Amino acid sequence: MKKLMLALASIALIATAVNAEEVKAPATEVAAPATAGEATKVKMKIKAKEKDGLVKAKVAISHDMLTYDQAKKKGKEANFITHITATVGDKVVYDASTSQFLSKNPLIKFQFAGKKGDELKITYTQLKGETFFATKKIK
Repeated sequence: MKKLMLALASIALIATAVNAEEVKAPATEVAAPATAGEATKVKMKIKAKEKDGLVKAKVAISHDMLTYDQAKKKGKEANFITHITATVGDKVVYDASTSQFLSKNPLIKFQFAGKKGDELKITYTQLKGETFFATKKIK
């Protein structure tokens, strides 16, 4: 059963690195809770280091990832991350559609062509439509 769940989890996480595709950042910094079209800044652990023109990034997101089954047992509403995007400037460098099979407090690793001093912005969307983001300068 564990092997089946791992296989399903790996299929559910479909990530694509995008080169030089320009996309406007959908989120802006606000103090109030997120509503449709807005994003709230949250605390995420982001490490991004450049070496020889290649940036290696690690992102730790604190999230309960409450699946439908878990929510039903606890008498709560399901809530998990459905989409993760990383941008540098207007370029999308990482994009992933996720599902309820992503682990609790996920750790995402990816790499892309970049340089020191640029700002990496990680944005994620929950099942309820709320959007959250965090930024970090590349070292």
